[in-house]
Amino acid sequence: MVGRVKRVRWLRRGCVVVLMTVACGVGDADEERYEPPTSDLRNEQVVENGELSEAPWRIGAAPLFSVGWADGDPDFMWLHSGRILDDGGALVGDAGVGSLFRIASDGSVVAQWGQQGEGPGEFQGLDAILTDGDSILVSDGRQLRVTVLSSDGEVIDTHRMRGSGLYKISSVLPDQRLLLVPGEGYGPVSEIRPEWVFESLPIIAMEMGGEVADTLVELPHLRRWYGTRGARSGPVVVKGRAAGFGEGFVWARSDEPQVHWYDSEGQLERVARWREEPVQLTSATRDAFKDILRTTLVTAGADEGTVSRRLAELDEGFDLHEGPIPYWRSFHVDRLGNAWLSEYTFTGQFPDRWRVVRRDGVLVGWVDLPDVVAILDITDDRVLAVRFDEFDTPAIVMFGLLKE
Repeated sequence: MVGRVKRVRWLRRGCVVVLMTVACGVGDADEERYEPPTSDLRNEQVVENGELSEAPWRIGAAPLFSVGWADGDPDFMWLHSGRILDDGGALVGDAGVGSLFRIASDGSVVAQWGQQGEGPGEFQGLDAILTDGDSILVSDGRQLRVTVLSSDGEVIDTHRMRGSGLYKISSVLPDQRLLLVPGEGYGPVSEIRPEWVFESLPIIAMEMGGEVADTLVELPHLRRWYGTRGARSGPVVVKGRAAGFGEGFVWARSDEPQVHWYDSEGQLERVARWREEPVQLTSATRDAFKDILRTTLVTAGADEGTVSRRLAELDEGFDLHEGPIPYWRSFHVDRLGNAWLSEYTFTGQFPDRWRVVRRDGVLVGWVDLPDVVAILDITDDRVLAVRFDEFDTPAIVMFGLLKE
């Protein structure tokens, strides 16, 4: 890889928090627990599962294609969004260069559209890429707008989004409204508090022009961090998250072994639970993660004072957390409405396996997906993800998803 510059791994791990747009922290000790109205559901709509086991689903051993590691490939910077196409190719958004890349099913880059800027067809952020018939919808949260492109990349229209940059477009609903869910970004620090907090935030359905926005339901999300601007996030993450698919959306919070499905009008239609013993945060766990952080910092050339300060900050973050380790760290909903919940990892570590719960509430089990930094899109038979090589160069990787 001529021209590649090897970057130290601690920088990569810092970028992973941005790449996955993860906001970290702990919930309020006194926050009121959200309880879904399960009494309104029929018995078959509350699905009780057993314990986790290996799933009959698996990821193909070899990628169908990889883009970003070979000579002549684009030098990707911030791979934030992607969409698998019906022909086996993909659309990928690189927020670092403000461009949308079209990749064919053989892994060749056939088009690059857009650049950094504020004009038509230019982007400052590519939060989501969606398709609606032959049209391509690109969400730019920094500019609060949606750009509609033709299948050839021509700009058809641009729509302003109502609301805040903390929201992102997650899917197109059956009535052609856009589903907006709270993202994981940072808001302005308006109050100094030592913890992250849950807030009940609305899930929004918005007409394409942005003139009408309806609140479907309000759900607890980890929206922002209150504290000093220069402080680091704690190592334990507790969060609530929502993501859409074609017919509705899914919501879960990481301190509960359950998932909730809502229809396109915000009505709760199913709850799935499974049996899983929580993992307690022990001194051995803390020491193991401190060893990981210490090794990472020393390898990166950090001085003794920096290492000591970072370890002290880590201990403080552990001290703030009460209770067991959350059940999952990352949350993804595939195009069929199945929920993917990663094994819990601390900041800077990547999960190797994901719990999968089908849309009908049935627990599929553990699916191994090693070395993946972020999942961008999952269809019935494919997974689009981001990986790093030994030079810490990001690449787009397409895998086959095999279901037995």
